[in-house]
Amino acid sequence: MNILVVDDEYFALELLKSALKEVAPGAILHVSQDVEGALRLAKEHPIDVAFLDIHLPEKNGIELATELKKIHPKINIVFATGYAEYMKQGIDLRMSGYLLKPITPEAVRTELENLRNPIEWRPEKRIRILTFGNFDVFVDGVPVKFERKRSKEILAYLVDKRGTSATYAELAAVLWEDEDYDRTKQKNLQVYVASLVKTLHGVDVKDLILKDRHGLLVNTSIVDCDFYRFLEGDIRAINSFTGQYMSAYSWAEFTVGYLDNQVKKHRSV
Repeated sequence: MNILVVDDEYFALELLKSALKEVAPGAILHVSQDVEGALRLAKEHPIDVAFLDIHLPEKNGIELATELKKIHPKINIVFATGYAEYMKQGIDLRMSGYLLKPITPEAVRTELENLRNPIEWRPEKRIRILTFGNFDVFVDGVPVKFERKRSKEILAYLVDKRGTSATYAELAAVLWEDEDYDRTKQKNLQVYVASLVKTLHGVDVKDLILKDRHGLLVNTSIVDCDFYRFLEGDIRAINSFTGQYMSAYSWAEFTVGYLDNQVKKHRSV
């Protein structure tokens, strides 16, 4: 379950976060103290429930709820506020619930157990890969730390290949560009691949990198990747692309051009 929490008051925000962690420990929390940040998170993640304060900078919670419903029509809106007079507007928006501050875990649990829109089951994937901007890998919500930059770049290139294999000679050309693929490079490449496998095994991931008769490939079926969701037409992924893709790698510029063209086509429809 993905939950968006929006409140510009720090202590109220922390209190609600604490309550949610107590009653829904498996939920993924996305937190913002302003409207702009909340809308950005909603475009980047499949939000199931939004807990919104009414009084926010720029727009109030009612206006924010209206914008969120445009992004996620089936989102469950729960207003968390110290004021009861907005109940009528919340009902008009077909809100899921209305919490009066100070909020208690029991009240939060009641709202989550009685949501207006049932949450669709989505298979959980342990591995999450972000490519828009920098390239980062998360396992069980924790960022993976690579021992070697070259090892991380190899994984990035395989992700870009989308499940098609890359030969060792191709990987060497990516890492060293126009330099000759000599015996020293072969040995170094083997070290980088071994380090990559070791890093993945260290976070209990043993089937992300596969081998075939041509070389190495990434197992796309076990990852949640913004790039892959973009290619599948996921509106949240399309909206989250702002012109940057694996910014640290020059070879990724070819894909940036392709993504830019796809965005233009999407917006012209």
